[in-house]
Amino acid sequence: MSQRFLTTLVGLLIISSLIQPVSAQLSISTNRSQFSPQDNIILEVETTNPNQNELDISPLHSQFLIINQKKIMINSYAEGKRSSIVRWKILLRARRSGYVDIPSLSYNQETSEKLSIFIKSSNRTRFLPISDMPIILDAQLDADDNYEGALFLYTLNIYSDRPLNPDYQISKPKIANGEVRLLEQSETQKIEIRGKEYSVIEQHYAIFPREMGRYIIEGPIFNGSQHDSNNIQVRANNLEINVRTRRDFENKKYWLPAKNVRMEEKWQKPETLKVGDIIYREVTIKAQGIFAKNLPSLITSNPEIIDIKETKVTLINQISKQGVQGIRTERQTIQLLERGEITVPRIRIYWWDTNTDSQRSSSIDKKILQVMPGANGESSIEREIAQNKIPTLKPQDIITVSTQTPWLIWSLALFALIATLGWIFNLRKMKSIRERQQEGFEIVTKQPLSPDPEQNNSSTRILSNTSKSFNAKAELNTFQILGRACIKNDLISTQSRLLEWANQFWYEQQFNEIKEIANAANDPRLNELLTEMQDLLDSYDTSQWQGKATFNRLTEIRAK
Repeated sequence: MSQRFLTTLVGLLIISSLIQPVSAQLSISTNRSQFSPQDNIILEVETTNPNQNELDISPLHSQFLIINQKKIMINSYAEGKRSSIVRWKILLRARRSGYVDIPSLSYNQETSEKLSIFIKSSNRTRFLPISDMPIILDAQLDADDNYEGALFLYTLNIYSDRPLNPDYQISKPKIANGEVRLLEQSETQKIEIRGKEYSVIEQHYAIFPREMGRYIIEGPIFNGSQHDSNNIQVRANNLEINVRTRRDFENKKYWLPAKNVRMEEKWQKPETLKVGDIIYREVTIKAQGIFAKNLPSLITSNPEIIDIKETKVTLINQISKQGVQGIRTERQTIQLLERGEITVPRIRIYWWDTNTDSQRSSSIDKKILQVMPGANGESSIEREIAQNKIPTLKPQDIITVSTQTPWLIWSLALFALIATLGWIFNLRKMKSIRERQQEGFEIVTKQPLSPDPEQNNSSTRILSNTSKSFNAKAELNTFQILGRACIKNDLISTQSRLLEWANQFWYEQQFNEIKEIANAANDPRLNELLTEMQDLLDSYDTSQWQGKATFNRLTEIRAK
C-alpha cells in the first residue's frame, strides 16, 4: 500500500506541476479608469514566469492605437531563491469613446482577464456638479496629457440659477509654468438641468505649458452677485495635467507640436521672365494649435543670382472656441539679376502631430525659373558697371523751355542729338573694353637673374622663378560675384569675395586682410570704405553696412 500511495502522490505532483503554468494569469492594469479622447493610456502587463518569447499585443489593434512599448526585466535574490519579473508598459490611445474593453492577452501559456475602461465623448457635454450654491463654476479639459508647448483647450462653464449683475469679475485659470490666453466667451444661454433652469456663460481658454512635468491648473475665481442678492465668491475646480517633454525628430532648431500644419506658395510674375524683372513670392504656413509668433522662418536660403529688394513678414492668429491657428506669411520682392535657370530651393518644415503622436512634415517643392536676357544685356552686374560710367543729370541741370519760339525747338533737338551720340559712343567704348577683357592676356614675371659667379661651385642653384599670369575671365567672374554681394549688403560674403578678387586683380601680390587692399590701390576714398568695413566686422554689426558705395569705388579703380 505504501508503494502504491507513493506512486500516486508522485503522479499527482507531476500533473499539478504541468497544470500550474497553464492556470497562471498575466496581471494587467491601467493608470486610471476614465480617459479623455486624446489622453494616452498606460497599460502595464506583468508576469513572474518569463521566457524569451515576445508579448502578443495584436488583440489591442482593433480598439487602440499603439504609440509605444517598453519591456522591463526585474531580477531579485532573497533567502537563497532567485525570482524574475517581466513588465511591459504599453502606451495606447483609444479609437472610439464609451466603454472600451482591453482584451485578454497571452504570454507563455498565461492569459489575462479583460479590463474595461471608459473614454469620454469627443463632443463636449455640459456637466453640472451637485451643489446647493446659487452660482457654480465647472472646468473641463479636452485632454489632460500632451507635450510641452502644445495646446490644452480649457473650458469654463458658469452656472447661475438667477440672472447675474453685469459688474461681475472672473479671473483666468492659473498654471505655474505656462501661458494662458482667453479665446472666446459666449453669450448667456438658458438651459434646463435636472428640472431647473440655469443661465450659462461658457469661456474657452488656450493653455500652453512651457516645460515637462505634472501641473495643477488652478480654477478661476468668480466675484459678483445675482439680482437682489449679496456678493458671492466662487472658485472653479482644479485640474491636473501631465506635460511630456519634446520628442527627438528630424529638426533640432525648433519644436512644433500641432494638430495640423499646411504650407502654400504664391507667385506674382509675368509668363516670360527677363533680366531686371521684379517679381513677388509669398510663402505661408498655417498651424492648428500654435500661435503665429512660435512658427519658424520659412525662407532660409535664396539663389545667389537674385536680389531680394524687400522681405515682409506677417503674423496672424485666428482664434475660435476650437483653439488657435497661427499663420505666418513671408512676402519677398525679387529682382532677377542673371539669365538662365534659377533654382528656388525646396522648403521643408518638420512638426509633431499631437493627434497621432508622430513626426510629420510639410513642404513646398523646389521651383526652376527660366530667365531670358533683358533689354540692357544679360548681366545685371555689367549693367551696373555701365550705369556707373554714365553721368546722370542733376535736378539743377534740367532746363524748362518754352515752345513758343521756333529756334528754341531746334536748339533742343540739336542738344538731344548730341546727347544721344554721346551715349552711343560711351556704350560702344564699354563693349570694346569688355571684349578685350574676355580675350584674356598673360603677363610673365621678370626673368631670373644670372647666378653669382662666386656661387658656381654651390651644390644648389636658382634656375628659374615660377611665373604667375593674369586671367581676365576669372577676374571678371569673381568681380561679378563680388558685385552681387555688395548690392545685397552682405558684408560677410563681401569680405571673402573682395580678398579673392584682389588676389586675382593684383596677381603679383598676396592679400590676407582687406586693409592691405587699400594700400595696393593707393586710393584714400577706398581706404575709408575698407576701414569702415573692418570696424563693422570687428564689432559684429554687419547689418548696418551698405555696399553700393564700395562697389562703385572698386568699379572706378578697376576701370583705370
